[in-house]
Amino acid sequence: MRSAVIFAMLTIVAACGDGGASASQSAAEAAAMGAGAASPSPAKPDFDCAKAEGEAQELICKTPELAQMDVELGRLYALAAKGDFMSPDRLNELKAMQRGWIKGRDDCWKADDTMQCVATAYAQRIHELRQGYANARSDDAAGISTGPLALACEGTDFGVALTLVQSDPGAAYLQWNANGIALAHVATGSGAKYAGIWSGEKAELFTKGDEALLTLPGEVERKCRIEEIG
Repeated sequence: MRSAVIFAMLTIVAACGDGGASASQSAAEAAAMGAGAASPSPAKPDFDCAKAEGEAQELICKTPELAQMDVELGRLYALAAKGDFMSPDRLNELKAMQRGWIKGRDDCWKADDTMQCVATAYAQRIHELRQGYANARSDDAAGISTGPLALACEGTDFGVALTLVQSDPGAAYLQWNANGIALAHVATGSGAKYAGIWSGEKAELFTKGDEALLTLPGEVERKCRIEEIG
């Protein structure tokens, strides 16, 4: 997959949250939940900040949204590792992939914008865990992520997968064909809006109920329906 290199962090809010969509909610209700749905809780990552090493880890410790994303990622990873059908070989693969992901996240100090790089890394990895491990989706009431959902859009012959992270201000991760992009939540009057830049082209997602407007990089805006995946 060609991963997104830009996460448009349009606002950084000092408040943080721990709300999420429950498994009983419809895809439309889950998609309509914005970052504001999160309720206050301490912004501490899933690792000991006293032992933080490097610019990326230090940034996570002082940025509430990144701390929330780290806690959610740790929660999903633990659920995935305890999966009913997790074999020793697959568990070893999961651990190796997580070690590689951590190394990549910590290497974000090399990026032009460390914040963008780290936030993108979290959004993508949360999506990957939710998509690849059914057990990671087994306790959504305890977390702040939803999906993957499907966007069925007019005029497309390919599917678009959507994962939402109800951190504060929030994020959306889109995957289509071999591409992926992380978008940042943008304040709007109604519904939920996410925006970002990918290879110099803007991308936007607006959701309200079970309907959405999607603009992929370099393409026109399309009307979509938000649906549960299988």
